[in-house]
Amino acid sequence: MANGYMGKILTVDLTQGRISEEILDEDLCRKFIGGYGIGAKLLYDRIPAGADPLGPDNILGFLTGPLTGTPAVIGSRFVVVAKSPKTGGGWGDANCGGFFGPHLKFAGFDGILFSGIAPTPVYLVIDEGRADLRDAADLAGMGVTPLEDLLKERHGADCEICSIGPAGEKLALTSCIMNDKERAAGRSGLGAVMGSKKLKAIVVKGKMEVPLHDAAGMKELKKNILKQATGGYRLFTKYGTAGITHDAVMSGDSPVKNWGGAETTDFPSERARKISDDAVIGVEGYKRYGCWKCPLACGGRLSQKEGKFALELNDGIGHKPEYETLAMYGPNLLNDDLASIIKVNEICNNLGLDTIAAGATIGYAIECYENGLLSKEQTDSLELTWGNAEAIVALTEKMGQREGIGDILADGIAAAREKFGDIGSEYAVHVGGEEIPAHDPKFMPGLATTYLVTATPGRHTQGGELNWPPGFDEPRTDKYTYSGQAPAHAKLVAIYEVVNAAGLCMFGSLSYPVQTLPEQLSMVTGQAYDMDKVYEVGMRIYTLRHAFNLREGINPLGRSVPGRIIGDPPLKEGNVRDVTVDYKLMVREFLEHIGWDTATTVPGKETLRKLDLEFLIDDLR
Repeated sequence: MANGYMGKILTVDLTQGRISEEILDEDLCRKFIGGYGIGAKLLYDRIPAGADPLGPDNILGFLTGPLTGTPAVIGSRFVVVAKSPKTGGGWGDANCGGFFGPHLKFAGFDGILFSGIAPTPVYLVIDEGRADLRDAADLAGMGVTPLEDLLKERHGADCEICSIGPAGEKLALTSCIMNDKERAAGRSGLGAVMGSKKLKAIVVKGKMEVPLHDAAGMKELKKNILKQATGGYRLFTKYGTAGITHDAVMSGDSPVKNWGGAETTDFPSERARKISDDAVIGVEGYKRYGCWKCPLACGGRLSQKEGKFALELNDGIGHKPEYETLAMYGPNLLNDDLASIIKVNEICNNLGLDTIAAGATIGYAIECYENGLLSKEQTDSLELTWGNAEAIVALTEKMGQREGIGDILADGIAAAREKFGDIGSEYAVHVGGEEIPAHDPKFMPGLATTYLVTATPGRHTQGGELNWPPGFDEPRTDKYTYSGQAPAHAKLVAIYEVVNAAGLCMFGSLSYPVQTLPEQLSMVTGQAYDMDKVYEVGMRIYTLRHAFNLREGINPLGRSVPGRIIGDPPLKEGNVRDVTVDYKLMVREFLEHIGWDTATTVPGKETLRKLDLEFLIDDLR
């Protein structure tokens, strides 16, 4: 067994109800580390090209990394992978924290692969290495919050749970997979994949230890790393990502009015303050919360028991909304009512909706309504006007339950525009079917490359200039000098491929020197890692995820980039006024730099040989 790994993958054929174990190949670990690195290789080999993302041939994987569940800083993450039903049948993944990932390993497995479709609703229980499927008929339709309470009563308070809410059961493409009642594997529509397999939940419990190459050395290394806290550490520990909301709005990083507005005219400082930093942690009953053994504890719980947006579940106790939720439901919708955002956050948590996709889709619907493209009859009599907090809350509930207009919006912007008869194309802000997160390429131009080229489009967590870790030694040039950015961008992409594959938290990587990444991998696994090795393995993972899409006929250059996120035409007000991003130049230089064809995006033969991916040469030609 390789150090850092439990050495086993659980495979579950839901159609047959058959469960088996596979030995985790050590060569696979060395080449692809873990998480969606190993996931990319397993799914590339096992999912046939052209498979229906919501059909039996798709595989849904829950995978940890070698640093998950170890003393590493911060080793709490796991990744869900599958063919995405949301982005044209390409590669799909979603990253998540909380407690589930470490406890999956403590239960004896590095990952679980689900194939087929269960005849009736089921859930999986893994207890100290023993796995079995249980009938989930009594769980059907339950929200995530009461479901977790019920399953902990049934299987013990020491178990951890991943589940879907009604949105996932009803195959909403904006649905996600939840754990800890608030932590979401939110993107790529993977809640719908889980729902399509009639898999309601996964319960894990166990006390097995993760084997380490040098346990004493890792303990000392962790002490040393914690003394080097820098970067975003203070902000994360005090506010979490809610602490950036005001400044993100004022800088032009955050979307305003469905990406068509400007902070100076549409959402000025006094409004942004209402949903940022001290306002958020000043809510009654606020208490910090952290994922498994996290020194940042960037999450939080709070109370909202009274008023029109009182929380109905969990005795009125809810969870602090983070930046993406605050921005997509705040300035994006011209809504400064914090109580309403706390309310929709809990609705999304309980019903299992991705707050980025849901908030973005509501922005599209509001702009269509405001411009007379949707009637009040079509909106179920909701007044979908900017900043109408009551309507925003009601529409979110409808989306999660697929009721009325919510049934149309539940599949996201691209599907909604088509169902409405191709209305409001200018207002439909997405790349490749994925709604854009709350970070604007007009503020950070490198995001345009990330949003377009990465295997999972429209994702800010996939590496690039937005996430510049402490100690990263590439020279930082003027961001609006579009030429010459490729070398830094490629290294940043590779770093976060490894962060995600290893099971580390991105916020941890932004709070401690980047050199601690290879140090921790070396100490846990016993394999020799340095930054050059990180760049090599990271680009190998990045390329294989891309190859999955190429095999499905998806060339990222065929995706449309919405004019609003690149300044075409440019804004006339605000901090990013008069900016038009030359993303085509940046993308071309990036492709040249990493050895991909600038028209087809097929990696060159020599590139594939250098990355030890020769098996792709014939597949991609």
